[in-house]
Amino acid sequence: MHYRRLPAERDSTGCVVLIHWLPLSSRMYSRVMPALAERGYETLALDLLGYGRSDPRPTSWSMGDWADSVAAALQAVGVRTPVSVLGGHSGACVAVELALRHPVLIDRVMLDGCPLLTPELAATFAAMGRSSRPAPLADGSHESLVFRTVRTTFEHYLPGFKVTPQTIEFLWPAMIDYLETDFVSSAPISAAYDLANTLPAVRHPVLLLGARTDTLAAHFARAAEYAAVLANFLDGTSSQAGTV
Repeated sequence: MHYRRLPAERDSTGCVVLIHWLPLSSRMYSRVMPALAERGYETLALDLLGYGRSDPRPTSWSMGDWADSVAAALQAVGVRTPVSVLGGHSGACVAVELALRHPVLIDRVMLDGCPLLTPELAATFAAMGRSSRPAPLADGSHESLVFRTVRTTFEHYLPGFKVTPQTIEFLWPAMIDYLETDFVSSAPISAAYDLANTLPAVRHPVLLLGARTDTLAAHFARAAEYAAVLANFLDGTSSQAGTV
């Protein structure tokens, strides 16, 4: 597994592990890491297997397998545990699995977007897999395939996204990330993961993050309701079962 590591600029108050969105890589945290280091946090951003500069993942794979590989990486590089873990979108599912499968390694969980997939979206994801390797086309459209694919990804993640002289700078590194997937999609893995049932099982402190422009914004309220049910139980204000 490839990783980026930045020590704290002053006495460390702990380590933050950053797990990227799919199909991006740890590159997306390159501007976040120095800001956290300045605040006294060591940062470790990993490329999940199959993404960025990490090795390809096995064909048979799951969110739990990713979590196990992250746990092994934490121990291999020798970070001080427990760590705080941040996961974005599908990376949020990996963060949840990491907390459930390796609780002693984690002290806090931060979720940047909670992919509580609708049945329709889960079905769409399940149908995705290995894309056919692009071949030259008579109309020359293969020459712009990567750019169009990455632009569409940004439009999906950020409704209203437009290519401008400023935003185009975000596309170039994402194009590298896309090519490094070797045209293999992990969408079926995301479709098979039931975050709605696993999220309430987390016993660590959880921070839910989200932007109004995020395509998962509609799911944030539902995720917060799960958190409210847990909090009411923990503080003794509710002894009844909650349904959300």
